[in-house]
Amino acid sequence: MHSKNMTSTVALLLSILTACGDDGDEQSGTLSVLLEAEDTITDGLDPGEDVENVRDGWQVRFDRYIVAVGDILVRLATDSSVRANDSDVFVVDLSRVPPSGLPLWELPGLRAGRWDFGYSLASAAGAIQHESVDAANFEAMRAADATYLVAGTLTQSGGRSCPPPSLAAPGSRAASGTNAAGQICYENPTLTFEWLVPAKASFGPCELDGVPGVSVTEGGTQTVAATLHGDHLTFNGFPEGDEGGVLRLIQWLADCDLDVDGSVTRDELEAIPPSALAELDARYQLGGSPLQPLDSMWTYVVAQLSTQGHMNGEGECALTLP
Repeated sequence: MHSKNMTSTVALLLSILTACGDDGDEQSGTLSVLLEAEDTITDGLDPGEDVENVRDGWQVRFDRYIVAVGDILVRLATDSSVRANDSDVFVVDLSRVPPSGLPLWELPGLRAGRWDFGYSLASAAGAIQHESVDAANFEAMRAADATYLVAGTLTQSGGRSCPPPSLAAPGSRAASGTNAAGQICYENPTLTFEWLVPAKASFGPCELDGVPGVSVTEGGTQTVAATLHGDHLTFNGFPEGDEGGVLRLIQWLADCDLDVDGSVTRDELEAIPPSALAELDARYQLGGSPLQPLDSMWTYVVAQLSTQGHMNGEGECALTLP
């Protein structure tokens, strides 16, 4: 981990003074903040019929899942004017985060009590390069003012792409039947993608099982995790709260390979309105998207990646977009 810059250190010291206010005699505690990756990022997703499986037969694996994340903000639950902040933003490859998480932020000197918790997805420009990210990927994210660099692979024996007929450019590729909508499909058992995605978002206040934030105890160190999920691209909508009713589907992404070359690009996603994809049928509920209108599948990708912030695993966080 790189050392914290002077600006962040000064901001942190000022925030601690604000948090303590005139209560210097009160016992205080420390909040340690981890960055945690859901196992869908580190292990990928498998096809199957279980709730967390991909239901349309595709296996998903991520080669890189790099994100710019940080700007931790906590507020005393009983007095929201009392707050503390660590403004450091790190660029981290979540596919390389250990199961125990990465301790990246620390807020000492907090008054004992319950604190609301929040954090942000940010731009890589001006962020701190974590050791899990190489120089080339870090510079690519900075140059693109990106929040994410996501690269991965879809595989399925017998997998096909069925691009919208009005946009398809398969060249000399031979057809391989049709989909349920009668559109021509092409064999395409392995597809790759690599996207630099701007998806700034703020999460918080967060709660887990109806309990808000985190409790800081006198003289102790409490740990809280900023958890990022990796399966929202497979969601059949934008659920609020419990994700138990979500179907995980990703044939739509295979169908975005307009030239059927085994790679789905940003240009292809930008060319496709959601209404052009037969897969986005009655199973999908798109009205809850935080970005409106959903004018292209690129906007859809940005919207889904903007919603992945959680706390302590499955804890829910209010979402605010810039």
